[in-house]
Amino acid sequence: MRSNIARQAIYNAEQQIIAYELLFRDGKCDVFPCVPSEWATQSVLSDVYTNRQDSAKHISGGLPCFVNFSHQSLIDGIAFQYPAQDLIIEVLEDCSADTALYQALLLHKSRGYKIALDDFIPTSEWLPFLDLVDIVKIDFRAQTLEQIARFVGKFRPKFHFELLAEKIETEEEYRIAKALGFDFFQGYQLSKPERVFVPNVA
Repeated sequence: MRSNIARQAIYNAEQQIIAYELLFRDGKCDVFPCVPSEWATQSVLSDVYTNRQDSAKHISGGLPCFVNFSHQSLIDGIAFQYPAQDLIIEVLEDCSADTALYQALLLHKSRGYKIALDDFIPTSEWLPFLDLVDIVKIDFRAQTLEQIARFVGKFRPKFHFELLAEKIETEEEYRIAKALGFDFFQGYQLSKPERVFVPNVA
């Protein structure tokens, strides 16, 4: 048995688990190691979907999985090897918001994949992506509550994305996120990441 994956639950407003974010881990420390993002993404996907037929069910209980994708992973279409109904593509915040990425995400959408923007901050280069994505993740540690409220008030009525509040670490933050109309919630206030053991291939 080994564990290169941690999962963190994502909840709806009724505090029901509706998905998990899968996080690459290596070694004893429960932190992301210093490895290329592409390698980490491929490792997680391989363990979940190709290591054993029952790995995905074992890890997520049949719920959708958010998996981080780098710019190059999206351009290369790595996700196309894996089932769209089980996978939510999480676009890393350090991706270049360029035409190549936009076209790659359009192609993923056309094949049935849901797309989430990770740690989203509303800069001019990222705003055109809002009409394309399904979920926008807002990091409550990266912006002030005033900035978050301003974004929600300005852009939520114009688009059809759902909002996920991440890094919710206090009851007050959770209460504010609900009051602002966030759909989903993730963070230590609700649950911490936990290692998931994936059986080795026999």
